[in-house]
Order: sequence, then C-alpha cells, then structure tokens
Amino acid sequence: MIACASSEERLAAVSTLGADAGVSYDSEDLKTRIKEITGGGAQVVIDPVGGRYAEPALRALAPGGTFVTVGYATGEIPRIPLNLVLLKDLTIRGVELRTLAQRHPDAPARAQQALAALVSEGMTPLVSQVFGLDDVARALTSLNDRTAVGKVVIALDGAC
Repeated sequence: MIACASSEERLAAVSTLGADAGVSYDSEDLKTRIKEITGGGAQVVIDPVGGRYAEPALRALAPGGTFVTVGYATGEIPRIPLNLVLLKDLTIRGVELRTLAQRHPDAPARAQQALAALVSEGMTPLVSQVFGLDDVARALTSLNDRTAVGKVVIALDGAC
C-alpha cells in the first residue's frame, strides 16, 4: 500500500500504521513516484483529494487499473481526460457515502462487519487531537487549516 500525503509528518504517521511506501504529492511527482514504487503502475488508486492530484494519480495506474473517487478534499472537482481511460483500459468508480445505503441497503451491515473484523485484529484510529465541547471552533480550525495529522475528536463529557 502506498500512502500519498501533503507533508512528511503525515507520511510518517501512515508509515506507523502500515503503509509500505509514501509519496509527498506537494514535493514529488505523484505519477512518477507511484510508477517507480510499483514497478510500472498501481492496480487501484483511491482518491479522496481530487483537484490537481486526480489526473497524475490516474496516470499512475497500470493498464487495466481502477480509479476510485470518494471525495474532493481540495474543493475542486477534477476534469479527467477520458482518452487515458480508453488507452489504458481503466475503470473509474465513484463511491458517495451519503446515499450508499439507499442504493445498496446491505452496505451498512457489511461495513459494520468489516469494521468489527478490523478492530478485532487490532486496528485503531490515529487520533491526533482531542478537544472539549467548549473548544469546537479550534477543532474545526485545525481541520480547515489542515494541521491535524489524524482524527480530531470532540470529547462530549469534557474529558480531554
């Protein structure tokens, strides 16, 4: 698994969580580095960022690969050159979680089972900061400013 992030701090965090390699997409050529690491291209790219990073990520796929878009953290919806999809025999999928259960009623139960299995195997979220309820504004600022490295938690009981 290759993790891509905007900073060395974030790459260090995902390395401790089990990523085999990391690419700093703000300081490295995303497509070139992924191809170097994989020896020719990734089989699957999951893109929650979008914007200017989507096309290089798409170009980093091996022929027959799959590109999954799950969001646009940059705030910019990417424009994909469809000739790449044709020439490389790629599959593009979209996953929109807000309406997933409406389209696939069994998805929440399957997701809960998968999550329970991961937790039983030792998976834990990376919590970078815990804020009290009276400090929600600061918590949201850390998310908005992209200074949080892991999950930001609001402690409803006041314990921080």
